[in-house]
Amino acid sequence: MTRRVLTKSSKDKVASSTVVKALHVLESLADLCDSSAEGASVSKISQRSGESPSSVCKHLAAFQQYGLVEQDPRSELYRIGIYALRLSSLALKPMSIRETVSPYLRKIADRVGETIHLVIRDGLRVVYIDKVESSKTVRMHSEIGLRNPMYCTGVGKAILAYSPISLVEAVAAEGFTPFTPQTLISRGALLEDLELIRSRGYAIDNCEHESEVRCVAAPILNHLKEPIASFSVSCPKWRLPHERVVEIGEMIRDVSAEISARFGYIGSR
Repeated sequence: MTRRVLTKSSKDKVASSTVVKALHVLESLADLCDSSAEGASVSKISQRSGESPSSVCKHLAAFQQYGLVEQDPRSELYRIGIYALRLSSLALKPMSIRETVSPYLRKIADRVGETIHLVIRDGLRVVYIDKVESSKTVRMHSEIGLRNPMYCTGVGKAILAYSPISLVEAVAAEGFTPFTPQTLISRGALLEDLELIRSRGYAIDNCEHESEVRCVAAPILNHLKEPIASFSVSCPKWRLPHERVVEIGEMIRDVSAEISARFGYIGSR
């Protein structure tokens, strides 16, 4: 196959191509979202990118089809979509999440003596990709590769709390299964809990998925302030009273900040 060499004129054509213009619109949206968590309007994106509103709408619609962009149905503002996580994960693949986080998990396990889990999001579920077993005789059972719902697990709620509202709405639309009497089974209750998680920096699974297991979890954020994973301390509920929940929660919140910094996160939650 003959390799095509770009001349100056062909490079100029590439620079003015539809693809480049579309990417410039996406970059402008990312810049606006970085300064406003609510998202950006077509007019603001148009002003920043220099593209006409009609062109901006066309490019945004194309990006929406692939999940790179999402639109809030109420405010009609646009944000960077969930599929961007896929692209960022590929870019960060040389820095494996599991390899990077593993030493931190082991330090936590040594300190608290309980089971530690690391998960990533898989659609509307979380999948367990690493764990450090508790040294105690009585401990919770779990497996690498296990998938669990997000709304009733500490690790799932830790991710949801820092995700776009569209993901929360998708979880709510799928419905809530009451695994235990403690399970949150309404959109309102979930939203209230997610707000509490953001305010304190860690999530609590108060026997919501398994009636005898209590967990404390924290997110791992990347340079785009997106949750790429979460980790938790899990054990029988009688070994995790309220006072210890707060103690462990504050500790893993600090560890979360350290780990997130390794993935480029800057700022305060």
